[in-house]
Amino acid sequence: MVERRRAVIKLGGGLITVKNGLCEPDYDSIQISTEAIAQLVNQGWQISLVHGAGSFGHAKAKRWRLNEGEINADLGEEDGISNQKEAVYAVQRDMMALNELVTEALSDHGIKAITHHPHQWAHGTGAEFTGNLDFLGKTPVTITHGDVVDVRDKGFGILSGDDLMFRIATEWEGVESCIFCLADCDGILTHPPGHPDATLLNTWDSSIGFGGRHESEIDVTGGIDYKAQRAASIAEIVPQVWFVDGRYSSRIVDACNGLNTIGTRILKSPVRL
Repeated sequence: MVERRRAVIKLGGGLITVKNGLCEPDYDSIQISTEAIAQLVNQGWQISLVHGAGSFGHAKAKRWRLNEGEINADLGEEDGISNQKEAVYAVQRDMMALNELVTEALSDHGIKAITHHPHQWAHGTGAEFTGNLDFLGKTPVTITHGDVVDVRDKGFGILSGDDLMFRIATEWEGVESCIFCLADCDGILTHPPGHPDATLLNTWDSSIGFGGRHESEIDVTGGIDYKAQRAASIAEIVPQVWFVDGRYSSRIVDACNGLNTIGTRILKSPVRL
């Protein structure tokens, strides 16, 4: 039996949802990006797929301050939610609904995937979260995602998809490629998207600055700069680490296979003597 090559792929929340909406999926981007994953599976790859929350998570998480853990404050009532605990359950339900859309899209492309929702197996936040990753590699595609999880002493917190990416890419033995699929740009830019001087960086390492933007008004998990930090840590171990526009399936496939494509390849930090 030929051993399948291993890759970890992140479908960002801004890619698979309309980020300024509320629980509004981007069906076209979901279909395009999952088509790329199906192509890779048919080429012999085994995929650990992580997806973000976008409009299915960030707005409610920010409104109810879920990234702060349990707080003693009256946060009012909105959309039938009257406290943080109800908001936690609401976000978890919304994430499962988004995940179902991703899973159904993969099924449309002939790929059966199994999802492991973090609130059912993970504890804690950040790169030091605890949880059993033994589900990796059990099927050609396994899925997990950013989620609200139990946190000791805080009650709950947000486990970022980027932290899941880091742990999976560095602990799942033999990972060859790690691809972060974005929506609003070709990769890492010198300035934020839309800036007149914004140009694509074909390669990037942690010694290089860039015009990242932490979208604090909507993103409770760190934005592009946090993704870049996590990707830089992954690049110390994984040969191919890329940021690409996930709205182009060929870029995902080419980057995973180590071919030149439009995007930003993340390199190991340079050795300083």
